[in-house]
This record gives sequence, structure tokens and C-alpha cells, in this order.
Amino acid sequence: IVHEKLLNDYLHRIFSSPDHVPPAATSRKPLNFQNLPEHLDQLLQVDNEDEESQGQAEGRLGPSTVVLDHTGGFEGLLLVDDDLLGVIGHSNFGTIRSTTCVYKGKWVYEVLISSQGLMQIGWCTINCRFNQEEGVGDTHNSYAYDGNRVRKWNVTTTNYGKAWAAGDIVSCLIDLDDGTLSFCLNGVSLGIAFENLSRGLGMAYFPAISLSFKESVAFNFGSRPLRYHFGKMAVVAGFRPLQDPPCADLVRAQRLLGCFRAVLSVELDPVEGRLVEKESSEWQLQGQPTILLTLAHIFQHFAPLLRKVYLVEAVLMSFLLGIMEKGTPAQAQSLVHQVLDLLWLFMEDYEVQDCLKQLMMSLLRLYRFSPIVPDLGLQIHYLRLTISILRHQKSRKFLLSNVL
Repeated sequence: IVHEKLLNDYLHRIFSSPDHVPPAATSRKPLNFQNLPEHLDQLLQVDNEDEESQGQAEGRLGPSTVVLDHTGGFEGLLLVDDDLLGVIGHSNFGTIRSTTCVYKGKWVYEVLISSQGLMQIGWCTINCRFNQEEGVGDTHNSYAYDGNRVRKWNVTTTNYGKAWAAGDIVSCLIDLDDGTLSFCLNGVSLGIAFENLSRGLGMAYFPAISLSFKESVAFNFGSRPLRYHFGKMAVVAGFRPLQDPPCADLVRAQRLLGCFRAVLSVELDPVEGRLVEKESSEWQLQGQPTILLTLAHIFQHFAPLLRKVYLVEAVLMSFLLGIMEKGTPAQAQSLVHQVLDLLWLFMEDYEVQDCLKQLMMSLLRLYRFSPIVPDLGLQIHYLRLTISILRHQKSRKFLLSNVL
């Protein structure tokens, strides 16, 4: 039995403030399972800016959820995926653009190259007219990078960039403050491709692509984390994805993950009446009521968030990949399996199924679109987690029956 003081210390340790600065012991409010919901609601409050920024970016026109315009923004025969983000050429030289355009600021989107044939990827205005012979980059006010022929296009063409291959990712950047347009290949800048873009009244640019028969790509306008947006690929920093990330939910999910991590790294010692710090890789669920109740409160808020693809990839998958990098392979697999056990225990079946589907599809996508290096390090990174998940019996049964 956990006495009142130890429970209070434990809950304050698990549900600490976002900045992780613990309040003074004399000033903090005693915590128990009766007032924990109120405390957790306060912990998950986010700034108004995060709540209100969604879809209100200056310099962008169109729906806040950005997809390919399969109703009117295309030329030729094209097969568009159900999510309206993937496209396959089905005619000589088909063209399609997005539903959203930009006229001010710095913007970026990514294209995942599924085949390495003839394609021209870039930007165009709504007044550009294309046909089966002329695509993006072949008209005024349209600009394209062609990694098949290693050229850039804007009516005329010159050498530019590097050859792409299936599995590569092209980042398309437009700076409408400076009037420049550039591209990156797998996060490495290819340099400024075009300068002195037409700007002003009536000038707005849509992401667009022209592709030959059977060529295929998938777009990421920001519905999932951009692969080369931050971190070591700082060349793209300062550019905003066309589709805003779910900032408020992302903050909440990261805070809840912090609480979950704390559960894995803190142990209750009722005999000594103290908390014991331990390595999360050594954690074992042993059915203690205090820990189960704590996890239930966390997952009450966490479960709905883990159905969203952006949060699955940015929060849950990153956490699981981190587990795979620590401890021995056996310890990592054991902890991954315990996390999966907790998902099935505390989430509704439909919530877990949505979460696992998004998780597995994200892993397969990242495996497929990783630059090939001699040691295949990135591919192995994603494959290890995929195998670990598939060794979990209940998760494997669902995935093999419904996803794979």
C-alpha cells in the first residue's frame, strides 16, 4: 500500500511541469488520484498561439489540409492515390498541382521519388497552361527540377543538380521574400535554381509536377513530419511546410510522452517510502495498482492523439526508435513489447489499430525512402523496429490480417 506522502511525491515526479522545474515542496499542491485529472488538464494547456496558428499563415491561400487537386488542377491521365498525395503518370506527360498556393514568405514541400524516370518537379501559377508535350518548367511562370536529365527548366533549360534515384527525397523551396527558388536532394542543397521570380498582384505559386507514363511519386506537404526540415539539414530551416503541423496536439503529445517516460524510469519502494530512479530498459509491468492508475490517466489523453499520423511519426515512432538504440537487443525488444502491451491494455481496440496501422506504414515509408549508404544504416534502423513490432503476437496478428 502506497501511503499519502509517497503517492504525492510519485505523482509530482511523473506529472511535473513542462519546463521540468519542480515547485518547492512547501508550495506545491498535494496530488492524489482524485485531483489528478484537474492537474493533468492544467499540464496539457498550450499557448493560444499554438491553438490559433493552424491554417492562418500569412502568404498562403487555399485549404489548410493540402492535397493534390484531382478535380481541376491537372492535365493528361493520372492515377491519384486515395490520400490525394501519391500520383502515377498514365499518359505521355501528365501534370497536376496542389490545392494550395503561396504568394509571400518561405515555403517548402517534399516529393518522395518512387521511380527515377522523366519528371519535372517544382512550382507553377494558376495561369500556366500545360499539355501532353509541355509540363511544369516548359512555360512562363513555371519552374522545375528534372533529376532524370539533371537539368532545371523555365522555358529554356540548363544543367542543374544531381541525378535522383528511386527512394530519394526532393525538397522544393520557394522564397517569395527574395524571389528565389531552390531544391535539395536528400537534404543536401543543390543551390539556387531560379532568381527574380515574378511577384506581386495576382502572382501565387502552386506545387506542381509533370511526369511520364508509369512514373510515380508521393508528396508530403506537411501532413507528416518533413524528413529534412530541421536538425542537421539546417539548409531547410526557416522555410515553412505548406501544411501546418498540429502544433497544439504535438505539444500535448510530447508532454504526455514525458509523463510516460517518467513512469518507466521511476520505481515505488513502499517499504522504504521513497522513489527509486532506474533505467527504463529495465522496467517491468508488475501490476502495481498505483502505476496502473497512473498509466490509465496518461492514456486517457494520449490515446486519441496516437490515432493521428503526424503524432504517431513525430512522437511514438521516435520514442520507439530511441528504445531500439539503447541497451541490448533483448532489452530493447522486451521494452517495445511492454509498450505495445500497454497500448492494447489502455486504448480501445480501434484506437490501437489506427495507431499501429499508421506506425507500420510510416516505418515502411521511411525504410523505402532512405538514402542508400554502404552500411544500409538507415534501413537497418527502421527494419529492427519493424521486426520487433511483428514479434509482438497481438500486434502481428492485427497487422498481418489488416495492413501487411
